[in-house]
Amino acid sequence: MTVPGKYNCIVIDDEFLARKLMADYISKIPQFYLVDSFDTPMAAINTITNGDIDVIFTDIEMPDMSGMDFIKNLMVPHGPLIVFVTAYPQYAVQGFEVNAVEYLLKPVSFPRFVKAVNKITTILNYKQKYKALEPLAEKREPKIQNSGDENNFIIVKSDRRMVKLLYDDILYIEGALEYVTFHTHTAKYMGLFSLRKLEQELPATRFIRIHKSYIVALDKITEINGNLVKVGEHTISVSKSMKPRLLSHFSGKK
Repeated sequence: MTVPGKYNCIVIDDEFLARKLMADYISKIPQFYLVDSFDTPMAAINTITNGDIDVIFTDIEMPDMSGMDFIKNLMVPHGPLIVFVTAYPQYAVQGFEVNAVEYLLKPVSFPRFVKAVNKITTILNYKQKYKALEPLAEKREPKIQNSGDENNFIIVKSDRRMVKLLYDDILYIEGALEYVTFHTHTAKYMGLFSLRKLEQELPATRFIRIHKSYIVALDKITEINGNLVKVGEHTISVSKSMKPRLLSHFSGKK
């Protein structure tokens, strides 16, 4: 049974103690309600498809079906936010490629869980706020403005504010479902935008898509290390398919 006015969650993990710990953490968050917990992904299907589930906390390494395969095959339109909770850091890149909003490494401390909750609730608050406006999403795309002969800033509507963001100030743009977050050195601005359209409209000489969930400012990249990119003080995943193009830009061979 889901609870109106709460963000309804489920936990999937084959380890009893892991389920118990996540249930305890969720119980301490006033906005969250634990609908149920399951020891296999298959046991959770009916609850996900029939219930109004907002967040799924799932392990990855489980018998019969991994949490990663389960999420890849989960056919729920505008489905729940996905949070992977695992002891295996090597799955992090795959996790973000299936649009997981967080990746928690076991043993998960409560402060780390709260940090994840802050991100989750921010996304869910926007999702709730703009749910009635989703058919108008195309009309709410960010406006690329002209200054002289070239574009040099973007107008972002965030929390009832109209914010002028200079290209020079943007470190990277992070997408999650129908929302994006513009990261600068000093602040973050979240709005209801399409990452795909941003990729098309932002100048390719200044910004590049490096992942399903990320666009970065080329001049802010300081290091490429395997499948990770350093942008300012942030480390971001780069997908295998997009890495060759990034390397070409980074080396000056466009």
